[in-house]
Amino acid sequence: MSAPVTRLATLDDVDAVVTTVAAAFAADPAWSFMLGPENLAARRSFARALLLPRIHRGTAWLVDDGAAVALWDRLSGVAPDDGHDTDWTAFAAEVGDLAWARIEAYEHAIESVAPSPPYWYLGVLATHPDLHGQGLATAVMQPGFEAAAADGWDCWLETSTEPNKAFYERRGFRESRAVVVPGGPPTWWLRRPHV
Repeated sequence: MSAPVTRLATLDDVDAVVTTVAAAFAADPAWSFMLGPENLAARRSFARALLLPRIHRGTAWLVDDGAAVALWDRLSGVAPDDGHDTDWTAFAAEVGDLAWARIEAYEHAIESVAPSPPYWYLGVLATHPDLHGQGLATAVMQPGFEAAAADGWDCWLETSTEPNKAFYERRGFRESRAVVVPGGPPTWWLRRPHV
């Protein structure tokens, strides 16, 4: 079996990536808390909102034409002023007040114990559920690891499932910080040192 080919995502990949992310996060406790269970339309909109700025910034990688994707942010401590921020106001109107309030509560909890920049942040890692166990997620993370190493920065992410936590720990994410999300799932920040 040949190694997966990793490349930067483009606007031509949006539909495939959104489909993969929505499917991969169908049972994710954090997304279910924020968007409500079984809300496919909201999951697709959320995936799109998370994806588009990262495509424009060149920090979204995929393998097998979208079967797995890693959406990264290079967080230097200075907010990017590149005109590629998502219109969260439109997204908030689309998902409604209740979901938006839960998204804000989750984000506030995450930010309250977030690491200090600089670091590379893995915001989304998704593999289509039909293709688990083929090494796609491990392969698609690699460009972000390499970019972080080139900067001399750590990688950080958060997750809300024990199996995901164990998956990331096997890939070098060793330090764990608990996050308390009021009314939400147990969540952890995880750190992968650059050295």
